[in-house]
Order: sequence, then structure tokens, then C-alpha cells
Amino acid sequence: MQLSLDQDVRYLKGVGPKMAKELNSLGVETVQDLLDYFPFRIEDFSQIKRIRDLNPGDEVTISGKVVSLSTMPGRRGPVLRAGVSDGSGICYLVWYNTPYMAKTIRRGMQIIASGKVEWRRQSWEMPHPLLQQSGENNGKGPILAVYHSKAGLSSSVISRIICDNLDPYLNLVEELLPPDIISRHGLMGQREAYENIHRPSSSAKWETARRTFAFREVFLQQMALLMMKKENEAIGPVPAFTRFSLPQVFVESLPFELTRAQAKTIEDIRQDLSSPRLMNRLIQGDVGSGKTVVAIWALLAAVNNGYQGALLAPTEILARQHYETLQELSGEYAKVGFLSGSLAASEKGEVLDRVAAGSIDILIGTHAMLEPYVKWSNLGLIVTDEQHRFGVKQRLNLSYGMQMPHVLVMSATPIPRSLALTIYGDLDISVIDELPHGSSKVQTKVLDYSDRKDAYAVLREEVQKGHQAYVVCPQISEGKSGRKSAEYVFEELSQGYLRGIEIGLAHGGMPKDLLAQQMQDFSQGLTKVLVATTVIEVGIDVPNATCMVIEGAESFGLATLHQLRGRIGRGGQQAFCFVIPSSEGTSSMARLKTFETVFDGFELAEIDLLQRGPGQFFGVRQHGMGNVNVQDLGITVDVIVKAREEARRVIEIIEEGKPSFEYGALVNEVRRRFGDLAQHARSR
Repeated sequence: MQLSLDQDVRYLKGVGPKMAKELNSLGVETVQDLLDYFPFRIEDFSQIKRIRDLNPGDEVTISGKVVSLSTMPGRRGPVLRAGVSDGSGICYLVWYNTPYMAKTIRRGMQIIASGKVEWRRQSWEMPHPLLQQSGENNGKGPILAVYHSKAGLSSSVISRIICDNLDPYLNLVEELLPPDIISRHGLMGQREAYENIHRPSSSAKWETARRTFAFREVFLQQMALLMMKKENEAIGPVPAFTRFSLPQVFVESLPFELTRAQAKTIEDIRQDLSSPRLMNRLIQGDVGSGKTVVAIWALLAAVNNGYQGALLAPTEILARQHYETLQELSGEYAKVGFLSGSLAASEKGEVLDRVAAGSIDILIGTHAMLEPYVKWSNLGLIVTDEQHRFGVKQRLNLSYGMQMPHVLVMSATPIPRSLALTIYGDLDISVIDELPHGSSKVQTKVLDYSDRKDAYAVLREEVQKGHQAYVVCPQISEGKSGRKSAEYVFEELSQGYLRGIEIGLAHGGMPKDLLAQQMQDFSQGLTKVLVATTVIEVGIDVPNATCMVIEGAESFGLATLHQLRGRIGRGGQQAFCFVIPSSEGTSSMARLKTFETVFDGFELAEIDLLQRGPGQFFGVRQHGMGNVNVQDLGITVDVIVKAREEARRVIEIIEEGKPSFEYGALVNEVRRRFGDLAQHARSR
């Protein structure tokens, strides 16, 4: 088989169909995905420590000669003890129920052992250490890459698969960054960086490789955004909207007054639509700030001027909620339709015919609207909700083959103002930074782990009053981290605190149909409590939900916690949010306490930026990032600023047509991730 970075991982050494399925669940499907599955930290055992200098609990490497070897019976099988001496003391290497190790260890052998040491039975012990013969490593211990893992696929297995397959595929990796950029910022070339992030020879080289990939990810994203911005600017004059009487009548019919921030955003949109250039605008605003009303105003402006409008949502539940809202608020002003993959063929066919004929003014739907069989009569405006759930390529597909429509993007994900222009570099930005009059704050309380039962007592009371509640967990299944998992908490609550209450379970590891059904059951009130991961962060609006318990809260950024909190209290009732760490004495308590008193999403995002860095904000915007977990790359503001400036410089060089470096691989990678933007522009 010819080697390729696009090759399916199941054909790699040490993988096969079963292991490939486990890798696929982590987003690793190709060799390129595997190379880009970066470790989030390393364990550096390279420095040898003298046995006399050991301390209980140390994770260390020792080197010495095996001076004793014994096997004794244990409760779970034989226990092998090998005494290792370095002249300063003896440490016993211990293996429980692993009889094959007795054939590996010999008295007199010079070895290196790495692991955690404990003082037990009046001697030093290191259970189940990592072993190496000193001659293979020049007297140094290993540096181990640590990967996000799951049940059935440990970090060590992932590391073995990557290391076993690294050499033959590294030669296929093309250099993306020009030599002057690599030199100017002290980076590594691509091949060297892959080698040192997965098989580091030193901690310093691992950090340099990590910084190289952090720079690469931001640089590629900025290249794509700048290319899009230039293409949008290059599009010739478009017909200006001249009529706004219909959206004005809509505003006057509302049973409430717009906030000043909503009115300012509407004026921004009016000016965009009245000009001869395409609108590409982002509306940022907290959950409940009234973005949807502003979007309806824009959609009705399109209808008023003879165009169709499209509202694209990331989930069917959210799309249906938007459909119901538009029917209620604007049904008398426009003909509203709905399209999703779950519609029966006959229903779907009827909707498509009406869209093509122009008898549907505004179509609301999911990614099904991106399919090429959707033909528009005269599409003039696309509104996308929670833009970070859609890639650039998907957004372009919606307008493929027709005059480019105006674009309005809505996001409730609070991005720090200092990062917004970089992360949303292709869009103009409006911020709705105030909530409608009368909005009540969610009572928020950070509890010690020992007081966890108090949160569930309040939750039970709320359910008994006829309300609903969420329980949010940081992971799907139990792992070694000690954090609560959705599956564990679901079982625990069903048999304990919430016995007798209808409880649902929702997480991203479920089949899509089952996940959608669980969300739908909760939305319709068939289940009273929904235990979930962050799949509920967007895409579900249940006004009857008044209580939320967030387990393992230290795992989340403040901005994410704020997003989650925004799911409750949407019906006007007093709501309660309880934030619980995974254990007592967590170092995150001070950070979590901030969440009790700060209710502005943008302020919380700025605090997150200072405390946790900008990586998580790049992580939420899945803007062509592929399967790279950018949150694990330690992206800094400095990297963002420098990468954006270099992207600007490269775009200018390419436009001048006098590059000193072959940019083919770089442009191809941008196109692979973001779609062929230039080709798309030419096709219009």
C-alpha cells in the first residue's frame, strides 16, 4: 500500500479495526489526524535521582543494579519484588500479579526504573515502574508524552501507536511555514516539531514543538480569515436594500421595548444592508440578550426588499425553537418554512419546491440546508446561530453557485474583546451588552464537595414544584482524573438522591438519533432532570428549567460555566445554579468563587483570558481547526499577535506575485481545512 497522510488509521501497525474504532471516537480517522493528536503534557523522568534523596510520593527515575529478587503470594496473585541498589540505598520495584516479569528481571542486571515511590514496610517501593536497560538510553530515563485517553484506549497505547508509525510517515509531511518565519520566531520545521512533540528528547524541545504547532494553528486560521475578508471586499457592488417598513412594523408590534444595545445593533445592520457592499457581521451577546429579535428584523428586511432569508442552527431542537419563535413573532409578516434531515421525504420535497418557487420567505433549519439539492429562488440573507458550530466551508456551501448573500452571525459564546477581532477576523462586530429590562439573575453558589447533597436537595424541591433541572458533568465516562462522569452521575442519581424522578442522559458519545431523542424528551417535559455533558451548552431552550448542578466545575472555564448557567431561568422564574468541584481543597476554588458574583459574560471571558490563556477561546470556534485540540497547545496572546501579523505579510507577498518561498503546501493546507475559497469565489 502506498503511504499517504490521508490513509485510514486501521491499516497502521498495531491498530486494526477494533482499535481504529476507539481512535475514531477521539476524532482520529487518518494518519494526519493521528499526527495532530497532540499530548497535553509530558512526564519527564530523564533526570536520575539518588535513592538516598527520595521523598514519599515523588515521581522519579532511579538507576542501579538488581541485587535481590523474590516472589511471594499475594491476595490477587504473586507479588514480585526486585531490590535495586545505586550505592546510596535500595528501592524495591514491585509487580502485582504479573508473573511474566519474573522472566524479564535478572539479578545483577543494570536497569533504569521510573515511577512513583512510597515508603512502605520500612523500605522504598516503586510499584509497576517503567523499565529500561541503561545502555539503551545513555543513563537517562524516558520523557513520556501524555494524551487524552478513554476507557479501552490508554495514553500509553496511543503513544505506542504514534511512535510505532511516526518514522515512515514523517517523510510525507510538507513544510508549511517559510524559513524566515521559523527563524524569526524560534520555531521548528514541521517534521522536527512532530518528532519532538510525540517523542521528545528533552522538555525544552517539547515546549518548542508545542509552541510551533500553536503558532501554526493560529497562523493557518488567520490566513483563511484574511483570504475570506479580501474575497468579500473584492466582490463587486450588490443591490442595496431600500425598504425597511416591514421590520419597523414588526418592532412596533412587540410587547416589549428594545434595549439600547439591540437598537444600536439594528442600526449597524441597516447601514450594512443599505450600502453597496456585502454585509458580514457578527452579533455577540449573552444568552437572553435578545439576539433573535435582531435577527428577525434583518430577515424581514430581506423579505421587504424581495429576497429570501435563511436561519441556520446547529441542532434540530434549536432550529425548531427558532421556527416556533419566528412563527409566533413574524408569522403574519412572512411565510416561514422548516427543513431538517428528520423530515419525511414527502414533507422535505414540498418544502424544497416552495423554497425554489419563492413561496417560502424565510427558511429555518439545520445543516440539511447546506445540501446542494436546496435551490433558492432569491436568497438575500443568511443568519447563522452559534457560528463556531459551523466551519467556513459549510457557510460558503449555503451560497454556492449564486450571488453571494448578506451574512449575519449570532453567538452567545463570550469572547474577550481583546481577542474578538482576531478570532472573528472576517466579520464586522456588534455587541449586545445589556439584558432586557426585568431579567433576573440566577442565584449562583459554589459548594464544597462535602456539601454536594445540599445542591440535590434544592434540585429535588424545584422538580417537586413542577420545574426541570440540568446536571452537567465534564466527561462522558469514568477515567483516572477523578472527575464525575455523566454516566456515573446518571446511575448515582437514579438510585440515590433522585430515585423516582424521570431522569434523562445526554452526551456526545451517543448515537445522534438517541441524543436528539433525549434532548427532545427533556424539551417536552417527559423527563424532569437531564444529566449531560456540555452538549446542552447551546441548542436547547427549556423555559421550565430552573435549577442546574455543575459537577467537576474546575474542568470548565468561567465563560463556559456562564454559557451553561444561561440554560436556566429563561422562563422568568427564580433559578439556582450550584457549582461543585471534583474534590475538597481544589486550587480552583478562588476562580470558581468569581462565578458567584459576576454575571457579565464578557467580564468572565476576560478573567478566563488572564487566568487560563486564550487557547480555550480558539477551541470553541471550530473554524477549520480539524481534529487539533488547540486548548492543549498553550496558545498565548503573544503567539496570536505574531501569527496574525505574519499571515498579513504572507498574504501581501502572495498578492504581489514575488514569493521567495514555495507557498503551495501552505495554500493547499488552508484549502484542505477551510475549503477552496478562491475557487469558490471564481465560481460565482
